[in-house]
Amino acid sequence: MNFSAVYPDLQTLIIDDMQTQRTTLRGQLQQLQINKVDQATTAEEAIKYCKSKTYGLVLCDFNLNQKSDGQQLFEYLRDNQLLGKSCLFFMVTAENSYLSVASATEHKPDAYLLKPFTASDLSDRLNNLLEKNEALQTIEERLDRQDYAGAITHCDILVKMKSRWTMQALQIKAESLMHMGRYADAREVYAQVLAARSTVVWAQLGMAKAYKAESQFEQAKRVVQNIIDSKEGEKNIDAYDILAECLEATGDMEGAMYVMKDSAAVIPSARRQRLVAEAAYLNGDLETAKECYARLAKATSGSVTSLPQDILAQAQTLVDKGETQEAVQMLDAGMRKYPNDPAFQGVSLAVKSQALSKQGDAAGAQAALAKARGSLRRAKADFGTIALAKAEVLGGNAEAGLKLMSNVVSSDHENQRIKQLIGNVLRSTGHEDKVADIIDGATKQINSKVDEAKQLLRDGKYDESLEVIEKALRDYPDNTGVLLQAAQLNCLTLRLKKQMNFTISERVRSYLSRLEKLLPDSDRVAQMKVYFRDTTAMLNHQGSSKAP
Repeated sequence: MNFSAVYPDLQTLIIDDMQTQRTTLRGQLQQLQINKVDQATTAEEAIKYCKSKTYGLVLCDFNLNQKSDGQQLFEYLRDNQLLGKSCLFFMVTAENSYLSVASATEHKPDAYLLKPFTASDLSDRLNNLLEKNEALQTIEERLDRQDYAGAITHCDILVKMKSRWTMQALQIKAESLMHMGRYADAREVYAQVLAARSTVVWAQLGMAKAYKAESQFEQAKRVVQNIIDSKEGEKNIDAYDILAECLEATGDMEGAMYVMKDSAAVIPSARRQRLVAEAAYLNGDLETAKECYARLAKATSGSVTSLPQDILAQAQTLVDKGETQEAVQMLDAGMRKYPNDPAFQGVSLAVKSQALSKQGDAAGAQAALAKARGSLRRAKADFGTIALAKAEVLGGNAEAGLKLMSNVVSSDHENQRIKQLIGNVLRSTGHEDKVADIIDGATKQINSKVDEAKQLLRDGKYDESLEVIEKALRDYPDNTGVLLQAAQLNCLTLRLKKQMNFTISERVRSYLSRLEKLLPDSDRVAQMKVYFRDTTAMLNHQGSSKAP
């Protein structure tokens, strides 16, 4: 099928550092009547274009002769949602070897174009992908509106047509069922696909995700381990991630770390090195963390994939290892690099204060600590607040540091990573005897508030119940466990009162919106969204049935 009629409306971006190549690509696009074309010579320029315009097609050269190559740029654009869902990204390369590199990447372009190629080659690739987009357009429109039931209906229509897009339709149907919390139904679709073709990796992954969502972690682990052991799935990074998540969910943090190490060997990307470094640090393996952060710094130096947080994490690792001079030099360089980033400056000062305390420079440590306190005023369950708490303890302010650690746990009392980090700090600063008091004590305090709200609800005191949970949420606005409980209690109040309340429903929507930002891709958040949707649907149905 020829889609040349849509070419003139296709907003296109060429990314190449060589003028001759940009001219060649522009000429080929003009042959196809694609004339809405912008050109970027660097990754930074391309990012600016993508922030200001919506493109339907991006042609990017792999070798940009810059600190960032085409693959790094593509991953940055995808990770930061700078490419629309319908945007087609073509990687242009003269290297056959790139295809083997690309097979081991976390984000894969829609197509690869190996130089030299003709306008006809480009048109063939474009037509094929545009045909797919057209076939799935109605389904994608439903997905954009989060109308998963509607998407499933249109998937079934496409499956009955027995077109070349049947497998894509089945995949979208299963994923939509997952979004709706219908995990058993999703597994039936995945099983249907695997019965026809047992080696389909996405169906095996979907089966594992469904098991994980239902907390059937052993079944999920078996499925993904089979994927990793297979020829078809040995480089599938999602399988490693699911396995690590299952291990972490069952308390095996060390096992999760080793899985992340294996994933970095398969896909040696900057993101993988970062994940391994974080897991190693969490488990107290400072040598591995140091090595990974060093590799990460080298791989991302000057690249769009570098993050300020990497400097802070690497410096903290060095401080913990006693390599304080190198840490101070790294932090000073970072503060010069990010002078207008107050969050970076504050955390950097907290880590620097730790280093100076270890060096015996009490005056310098206190000066840095005083400035850090001014930047990190509100206790949060994050790296910066933990760094500040540790600086307080090392600086001789044990009471302030311990109180801050308790507040950190209270800020997200179900976050096992935060609890482990706090435990590590307490043990490394000579306060191992305080681990249970601080971690368990803070957790019990929050749980008691939640239990009080639940009991009030059971006693029929709906408004009082919501007042208690709302108070806890005001004290700890980013506590994901409290947010989930608040959403559930508000939904239960609607159900028990048997009437829709606009204020309460909007409150739940705001909670879910915050949860999606704090816990992206969380099974628990997905289940709560389904519960809220079912609640509103039930009440709206009851209201309409009572209407005269």
